[in-house]
Amino acid sequence: MNVNFEKAKKRVRNINWEIRDYDKPSHAVLVTEFIRRGNIFLDSNSIGDNRRAIFNAVEIVQFDVPSHIKENYIEQDNFNIDWVVEYLCTYYIDWAYAVDQELPIALMFHDLYDPIIKLFERGGRIGYHHNELICGTRGWPRNSGAITKELLSQDISDEALNALDANS
Repeated sequence: MNVNFEKAKKRVRNINWEIRDYDKPSHAVLVTEFIRRGNIFLDSNSIGDNRRAIFNAVEIVQFDVPSHIKENYIEQDNFNIDWVVEYLCTYYIDWAYAVDQELPIALMFHDLYDPIIKLFERGGRIGYHHNELICGTRGWPRNSGAITKELLSQDISDEALNALDANS
């Protein structure tokens, strides 16, 4: 049964793409945590320091999601979604399918895309501009290998993120 896959599709479909909050402190935490988790995942797959912050995990581990499973997870006519957001949502849902198939690396990194999906749920968006990953007024190097992998894990619970935003 594809429990994680169905939950992931529902989670993306439930995002209110009309809500956009541009520069909350929690957004920086979520993007940084997404990049941190991505670097750990990429390290485990021997990807060198020349890496992108936006990547398709199923492609990296050479796992094929069957074509009959794939669908348009996001309405194509939604003008509030750019290609970066659309790709990340698709990568997240495909990764959830790999988790359901009990692929060992997917089980180990089951929450790989959670911070970025939570960012979208909270009204944040990301994009690329001048070789940087941009969220609000903050930017991160497009080559995420330049970001230290030794960062401590961030608490991305709603309670912690809400408290961070309330104190700003």
